[in-house]
Amino acid sequence: MKRGGLGAAIGCLALAASLAVACGPTQGGGPPPTLPPGGVAIVADDLAFDTQRLEVRAGAGFGLLLENREGAPHNVRIYDDGSADPLCVGEIFSGPATRLYHVPALPAGTHRFRCDVHPAMSGDVIAR
Repeated sequence: MKRGGLGAAIGCLALAASLAVACGPTQGGGPPPTLPPGGVAIVADDLAFDTQRLEVRAGAGFGLLLENREGAPHNVRIYDDGSADPLCVGEIFSGPATRLYHVPALPAGTHRFRCDVHPAMSGDVIAR
């Protein structure tokens, strides 16, 4: 391998991993997670989300609680309409189960969210 090749390759892999997982679960084992102050919640049931609109504070990270009430796998991905780059990608998991994701601060505006497995499950995140 050329000089610096291994270090550069490791750096690229680390950068790719950090970009691919813009938000992650903050819960490991133990009791089911609860919604922290300032957080938002979504329920997935019967291949639909219970809401198509979430409102959050712009410029501040927040907790997003996803309760999957069915055996089908779901997640939440947040992205800007004008960009294919995700702002947050949550872990795909089957239920019944609940995950709490830490979402980094979003810029003011309207962003989209969806389930990667079922793209028709979608809505807007309004950051004010």
